Amino acid sequence: MKELSGQTASEKRLVLAWQGHIGVRQDNAIGPASVVSTLARLGVKGCWPATLKIYNCPCIVCEDVVPLAVKQKSLSGYANAISGSFAYNDGSGPASILFADGKAARSVSCHYYDGKYPESVIFCRRDGSFGGARIRTLQDLIGYPDGFAWVVGGMGLLSNYNPAVEGFKGAFSDVLRRTNHTVLGVKDGLVFLVYCPNMTAGEVNARAQTFAFDHAIMLDGGHIAAINGTESFARLNRSQAQQYIIQAR
Repeated sequence: MKELSGQTASEKRLVLAWQGHIGVRQDNAIGPASVVSTLARLGVKGCWPATLKIYNCPCIVCEDVVPLAVKQKSLSGYANAISGSFAYNDGSGPASILFADGKAARSVSCHYYDGKYPESVIFCRRDGSFGGARIRTLQDLIGYPDGFAWVVGGMGLLSNYNPAVEGFKGAFSDVLRRTNHTVLGVKDGLVFLVYCPNMTAGEVNARAQTFAFDHAIMLDGGHIAAINGTESFARLNRSQAQQYIIQAR
C-alpha cells in the first residue's frame, strides 16, 4: 500500500490529527495501520480477515479467532492462521494456557511447575469483548469458565513485559533470543496475528508498542514460528508441524 502523507504544514497537521484521534503512531504516513484503525472505529464489517504488512510485519487482522490444539499438523491446512504459543517438544500438546470451545487444553501457566510463575493471557469473553491478565491458572479468572469463549497464554508484552517474573530466565531465557516470533494482540475490538521476523523479545515488545495494542502476548518463536495468510509475504514456514494453532475468523 502506498502511504499518504501530508506535504504542506496544514496537510501534516490534518494527518497527525487523524492519526492521534484513531490511536496509531503519529508519523505523517497514512498506511495500513491507519486504515485498519479507522475501519475499526467506524464499525465497518465484511472486510475481515485481512492479510496486511503493518510496520514491516506480516499479519492477519480479524474480528475473532479460534485457538486449536492440534498434534503434528501444519498451518498449510489452516487458512488465515498463525503458530500458537509454547508446546511440549514431545508433541503431547500445549505447554501454555489454552481454553477454547468449553475445554481447557492446558489450565496452568507454562512455568507453573517450575516455580508457579504466572503468564500473561488474552481472552475473549462470551459477550465478545477482549481483555488481558497475568495469571497462574485459569481458575484465577473471575467468571471462568462460563464467561469466556477462549483464553490464550504466552509471554507478556507492553505493561506486562517482565520475562523474569514469568519464569523466562536461566535455561528458559532462550525464548528471548533473536529469531522469528509470533504475537497475538488486540486493539479497537480487532485481533491481530503478527509474525515478527528476526527480532529479540525486547524488539518484539517495542513493535507491540508501535502497534499500540490494548493487550499483547508473545507466542512461540524459532523454527516453529509460522503464518499462513492470503498474501505471499504472509505465507511463511507453513509446512512446520505444530501442536497449537490460532486461526482467524
